[in-house]
Amino acid sequence: MLQRSIRTSGTVAVIVFLIAAVAAFGPACSKDKSGAEGQSGGASNVATGAAGKGAVVVKVNGKAITESEVATEAERLASAMGGQGDPQQMPAIRRQAVEVTINRMLLEQAIASENVKVPKEQVVARMEEMKKSFPSEQAFNERLAAMGVSLQEFDREIEVGLGFEALFAKHGGNPPPPSEAEMRSFYDSNVQSFKQPERVTASHILVAVGQGDTDAQKAEKRAKAAKIRSELVGGADFAQEATQYSDCPSKQQGGNLGTFSRDKMVPEFANAAFALKVGDLSDVVETQFGYHIIKVTAHEQSRDIPFEESKADIAAYLVDQGKQAAINSYIQTLRNGAKIEYADTTGMGQ
Repeated sequence: MLQRSIRTSGTVAVIVFLIAAVAAFGPACSKDKSGAEGQSGGASNVATGAAGKGAVVVKVNGKAITESEVATEAERLASAMGGQGDPQQMPAIRRQAVEVTINRMLLEQAIASENVKVPKEQVVARMEEMKKSFPSEQAFNERLAAMGVSLQEFDREIEVGLGFEALFAKHGGNPPPPSEAEMRSFYDSNVQSFKQPERVTASHILVAVGQGDTDAQKAEKRAKAAKIRSELVGGADFAQEATQYSDCPSKQQGGNLGTFSRDKMVPEFANAAFALKVGDLSDVVETQFGYHIIKVTAHEQSRDIPFEESKADIAAYLVDQGKQAAINSYIQTLRNGAKIEYADTTGMGQ
């Protein structure tokens, strides 16, 4: 299915990574094959320059960007990329962090020079909008805490992001909607993007197993999962049982994992989920993460998504692409007119 390049309701992800990371890595249980639930915090081993965190990496129109600022942005980038902290990726992440930080400073300078003001009520409204994507305010605050960000820092990030949006809108960041012909042409040229794979909507309860668990501890946890399943067979409410017993963050949604294709889960989980009839419970399913009880609530066969059904997504995607092109052009204009002096001598900042 077609994926949008930037959020129409949020701050532009390529500039404000903190907001993007909170939105993208929200409270849901990890669904990909890595399955590393709760591992969405920032990478702690992002490479930093040899001269120390107070060293100047680059000056933008005479204003210094320090190693500390670059390191913070690099950690955000690593977190947004999954937080894996692969040492081989660190130099590239750091170089990208330097450029993102330069762009951010240029935009902040443009906001100041053009006297762009963001009303406080807009900041409050955006904060509330983002909180609504979480099951509770506590879950939202826990997400910020996991990223090492205070509510005040995040509030400031939203204000900066809204300032960027206002700046982009002023400089061509609001392209007109695409025509029917443009949307049809895009659909016909990207048919493979409109094939929906077989999908299920499912919930699960996880009894997690730790890497250091003994065979006896694993047996005890399997027995616990079996007991939970027997309660469900006896009529217990799945959502209530998940909320009470599951070790996955999805417990906050009653165990609901949403809708996913087969390739988004580890094989053992996917095979069990896709074999179930709607409404049925799985047996206790063992994966590398522990013991699961799965319930499927919907099952969709693979299909080609027709043009009429795709139009809204295509329109949003094309508008997003137009916005991104205008943003990139505007940022490049700022860079062309700026004095950017790299002080970094490690070769990683340029």
